[in-house]
Amino acid sequence: MKNNYELSDIFPSVNNNCEVQTLLDTDMYKVMMLDFILSNPEYKNLVVAWKMTVRSKDVKTAEIIPEEELIEQLEMTKKLPGISDEEFNFLENHTLPNGDKALQNSTLEFLQTNPLCDYTVEKTNDWNYDLEFTGTWADSMLWEIFGLKIINSLYLKNYILKDNLSSPEVSKIINSTLDRLYNDIEIFKKSPDLRFSEFGSRRALSAPFQKKVYDILRQEIPNQCVWTSNIHLSRLSGTKPIGTNAHELRMIPTALYDNPQKIIDTMYDIDRKWQEHFPSLWIILPDTYGTSFYYDNCPQDIIKNHNGTRFDSKDPMEAIPEYVDWLLKNNQNPQEKAWIPSDWLNSRNASEIQETHHDSVGNLSFWIGTNLSNNTKGIYPRKEEHGPFGSFSVVIKPARVQRPDGTWVSCVKLSDNPEKAVWDSDRVQFFKEIFWANWVKSQEVLV
Repeated sequence: MKNNYELSDIFPSVNNNCEVQTLLDTDMYKVMMLDFILSNPEYKNLVVAWKMTVRSKDVKTAEIIPEEELIEQLEMTKKLPGISDEEFNFLENHTLPNGDKALQNSTLEFLQTNPLCDYTVEKTNDWNYDLEFTGTWADSMLWEIFGLKIINSLYLKNYILKDNLSSPEVSKIINSTLDRLYNDIEIFKKSPDLRFSEFGSRRALSAPFQKKVYDILRQEIPNQCVWTSNIHLSRLSGTKPIGTNAHELRMIPTALYDNPQKIIDTMYDIDRKWQEHFPSLWIILPDTYGTSFYYDNCPQDIIKNHNGTRFDSKDPMEAIPEYVDWLLKNNQNPQEKAWIPSDWLNSRNASEIQETHHDSVGNLSFWIGTNLSNNTKGIYPRKEEHGPFGSFSVVIKPARVQRPDGTWVSCVKLSDNPEKAVWDSDRVQFFKEIFWANWVKSQEVLV
């Protein structure tokens, strides 16, 4: 059955409401990292500048999104109230896999007042927005998800407005996107042992649409879509939010040093500190500077004590056998580790990975994002004067960090795909020379 939709049903900004519905309209990994950062005095007061970059070359956000509307959404987000008593209690009861309490009360108290730092908005020469957030690591980090949610939602809403689409045409776009979701559900059903988390907060079509997608998934395949990364959605649905950590956890501390060995040691030391803070949630993310380097040089205590790995920028069909070989080489049992593919997944490739590898690995689960929460590519004809309609590749990453002596230095992320490397080209090259990144393969960047 097809439904009729108005723009106001999908996009909060139509009614001048905030796209970010609450400070917990974010991913669990962000709050887990916040808890870690606040517990480490050497990190929590580091001053960090975050920057947005649009990786899709044919997308011009500044041609589509009015600057005043972007600023209005950022201002509304900055003025959101701190978390409510109900939200405080929800997070206070959140537990780790071993049953321990996940978050310190001091972290929850930090969130009771909106900590978001200031921002700047400028237009670039290529008609995108130069969006930056500068503050302490703790005050700035939550902007990553919020900024991306705002940009994606405003882009799609204003594209529709620019083309003067009628209500029936809007309904067709939404219904066609939901048809894709139901097709995905039928594919998931053919792999009944496949379990995944909805992981689409950053690039969702909108917050209400993400909720609609998650509600449908929970209704249709509750034993397969078991979690969401979005804390707000998990609280509303009575499910458990899941998340570990992200690349910023290594990008920012390693930027403090110029000595190659110190940079390498810091990368591994961060993982050790994470394990001390969250002993039963030591999921490594080895691709920040290249997975193969991380494995080849990994200290034995990390090899022995980590709980599993998240595969992000390398094709899981390559990354999973590499991880199996590494574990066996180091006398570790692959069946005892958690395996989490998370990059550019959809129902088809997740099912293929499940079918190929479920017998050879342990706890295999998937984090599936944009291809569920914003599966809009090709739904509407491209308008050359506007650029493409649908989801696109955009990120907000830590760009610079201020060292204790007051100087600023570029952060770096290499990943397993050189097309994703950021930021300063000289610093990127310096890190490539340290981490032997000449072996990685370029891939098209889709998200």
